[in-house]
Amino acid sequence: MTKKAQSWSVDIMLAVVLFIGAFMLFYVFIYGDSGDNAAQLNKEASVIISQVSSDESPVKVVDGNDINISKIAQLRNMSYDELKRRLRAEKDFCIYFEDENGNIVLVNGSYGVGSKDINVSGTPCESG
Repeated sequence: MTKKAQSWSVDIMLAVVLFIGAFMLFYVFIYGDSGDNAAQLNKEASVIISQVSSDESPVKVVDGNDINISKIAQLRNMSYDELKRRLRAEKDFCIYFEDENGNIVLVNGSYGVGSKDINVSGTPCESG
C-alpha cells in the first residue's frame, strides 16, 4: 500500500510542476516582451533626434536652436508609415518641442508629429 501512495504523490508533484511550468511559459509569452528596456528606447530616440537635426537628413527640422516651421508642416503632411520609414524608427514615436522651462510648445496647432497612439500633455501626437 505504501508504493501506491508514493506513486500517487509523485504523480501529483509532477502535475504541479508541469502546471507551474506551463503557467510561467504562458506568462512569458503574453507579458515577457511587452516592456522595452530603457537603453533600446534611448538608442532609438537618439537616432530620431539625429535625423531631425542632421544637415544630411531629408527630414531635418532643427537648425541649432531654431525650428523650421515649414519643414514640420512637410512632416505632418507625410503618412505616419512614410515618416517612420524615413526616420528609420522601429517603435512608435512622437516628435515634440519644449521651451527652456520644459513646457511643450504648440507648433502649427499641434503638440507634435508622430503616432496618434502617443499622448503629449494629454493630447494625441498627430502625424498629419
